Amino acid sequence: MKIPDYSDVWENFIKDNYFPTNLRNPRTLDFKEFKDIVYNKPEKTKQLILDMLSGDVLVLKNALNREEAIKIKKELYDYGNDTPEQDLREDSKIPNYHIKNQLRYKIKDGYNELAHSYYFYRWNEDTLKLFNRIDEVWDTVKIFNGLGINEYKNNLPEDKIIDRIQVLHYPLNSGEITCHCDKARWQKTNIGFNLTEIGEDYDVGGAYFLNSDDDEVHMEPYIEIGDAPIFLPSIFHGVRTPKSDNHDIDWGASRGRWLLLAQTVQSQCLENREKSVSLENYKKDPTKILENFKKDYK
Repeated sequence: MKIPDYSDVWENFIKDNYFPTNLRNPRTLDFKEFKDIVYNKPEKTKQLILDMLSGDVLVLKNALNREEAIKIKKELYDYGNDTPEQDLREDSKIPNYHIKNQLRYKIKDGYNELAHSYYFYRWNEDTLKLFNRIDEVWDTVKIFNGLGINEYKNNLPEDKIIDRIQVLHYPLNSGEITCHCDKARWQKTNIGFNLTEIGEDYDVGGAYFLNSDDDEVHMEPYIEIGDAPIFLPSIFHGVRTPKSDNHDIDWGASRGRWLLLAQTVQSQCLENREKSVSLENYKKDPTKILENFKKDYK
C-alpha cells in the first residue's frame, strides 16, 4: 500500500504563516475514521491539517480500547513501585526510567511541572509492550504530520531527534503543569492517550487550552478513557490539578490523572535544545518565539 505524503501541506503553510498559539475549536473524530481519511482521502486530510494549523484540537475517540487503557495504567503503576527512581539525561542509550517531581520547581523558561513522569525508549526492550499497543495510532499520526511511517523509529540520542513515550501521572489534589507552549517543528502534532477521565478518577481539573481571549477551554468534557487528543503544542496548554474532596494527597497511590504521550523530541545531544515557553515569557517577545517555532530543527 502506498503511503500518502502530506509534507508539502505543512511546509507550504509554514513558509508564510506562524504556528497557532490559541485554540480555535475542540473537535472529536473516531480513530478508525481518522485512519481511513489519512490513508485514503487526501483532500479531507489536507483540510484537517489546515484546520489544525488554524488552532483546532482533534480528540481521536477510541484510540485505545477502554479496558486496555485501564490495564496500561495499572501496569505502569506497578512498574513505578517495582523499580527505583532515576533522573537521567537523554544523551546516550539510557534505560527506561521514572522520577517524581514532587517539589514545585521552575524549568529554565519559567513554567512549573508537578508530576510523576515515566520515560520509555525504542532502543530498550519494550517489556510493557507500550510501543506495540500505540504504534497503529502513532504511525497514522506521523503520516498525517507529513512524516514517513518509520521516521525517527531507529534514531539514537546522537541523531538528535528521538521517539519516546512519556507517561505523566498527576497525583490527586497535587499534580499540575502550568500554562506553556512548545516547539515541535520536527513532529508537528503531539498525541496524548488518556488513561483516566474526569468524573471517574477526579472531580475537577485536567487539561486545558487557551483561546484567542486567553480564556481556558477545558478539554475534559470531550475526553474519555482511551481517547487520544492530537494538537499542535504551539497552542498554549496546561493541566489544572485533578481534585477530589474524598482523598488526601498521596504520591504513592495511583489516584489522579494519567496521560501517555507519544513524542518525538530533541535529545540532549543537541546543543541549544529547545525549552518549553511560559505564557509570561512568550508575551515579552511573541514574534521572536513564533519565528523560532518556524525554523527547521536540522
